[in-house]
Amino acid sequence: MSAVKMQIYQRDEIQLDIEKRSECRKGPVGRLRRDGDRLPGVVYGNDQDSTPFKVETLLLERALSLGGQNAVFVLQQNGTEVREKAVVREIQYHKVTGDILHVDMLRIDPQEHLRVEVPITAAGIPVGVHIGGGATQHSLQIVEMTCLASELPSRVEIDISDMEIGESIHVSDLIELDDRITTDPSITIVTVLSPRLTVDEEIAAAEAAEAAEAEELMEG
Repeated sequence: MSAVKMQIYQRDEIQLDIEKRSECRKGPVGRLRRDGDRLPGVVYGNDQDSTPFKVETLLLERALSLGGQNAVFVLQQNGTEVREKAVVREIQYHKVTGDILHVDMLRIDPQEHLRVEVPITAAGIPVGVHIGGGATQHSLQIVEMTCLASELPSRVEIDISDMEIGESIHVSDLIELDDRITTDPSITIVTVLSPRLTVDEEIAAAEAAEAAEAEELMEG
């Protein structure tokens, strides 16, 4: 197989205007939500005190719809010069309506190293699939990386279009290209199975299930 082609995409930066929040008890916080135009949140970390804030509901929802859960937020406190970078740590949703109830954000120091989980995606259709009739088996969807907070990736993309039947890409192939990846090198990411192997696996699974069922009947 030819050398693996990989591209790592950086997280976008999204500016979000926030207001420092004095409403901290359950009642006042609930009124924020019921009014429909503000949501409560908190930003913490980086050896600083936690700061409760409120944010316009539409602004936050729009930012999240643009990939905000996997972006770096630049938080701008209204009426001040305070600007700080943060990432989404947790979002609480209403169990029935799915509406956002609260957002937790983690401050980041641009020079700090963070260990993060990064989605891995595959681009292209393997030669072994569209010509050889094989099947693609994806075994890994997330890789761990240790990166500077100022260089947090949003996703890792690998090109699988040159893969032939029987070939696999492992984490070790990616580590050769970027040593910030810390996932176990031996783990397989994607494999192109032969059509025959795909059918044989289905038959073997069916036979194993029948044998197990027969054994249970005999023991019963």
